[in-house]
Amino acid sequence: MTEYKHEYQKFADSAVRERAREEGFGRLRLGVFWGVAGSLAVFLIHMLGWTPPRWVAMAIVGSAPLAIILLIINFIRLPNDCKGSPQALMIGFITLVGAGATIALANFFGLFSIISP
Repeated sequence: MTEYKHEYQKFADSAVRERAREEGFGRLRLGVFWGVAGSLAVFLIHMLGWTPPRWVAMAIVGSAPLAIILLIINFIRLPNDCKGSPQALMIGFITLVGAGATIALANFFGLFSIISP
């Protein structure tokens, strides 16, 4: 017999477990959004030829660490039975690629020169 931490867990059916799983994946996708949004913002600034104010450049470059922090926190909160699933691992990989692309594009297009004092 399975030992449950709380009494109500023995009544959880597949719909309850699936809802917790989808909520966890939804929280992981928030990190993907911030990772990719930073990359797209850097690329858009370059394509428009616009020199952003310092606070905008800091916010765009800051989206990369924000995405990684959200990935770590939300991966810890993910239910244990789906931490090793291909979907969770792919979401984590895309988040890291998006955050890395934000930093790389910001460095390549000279966004760090606006931020540095």
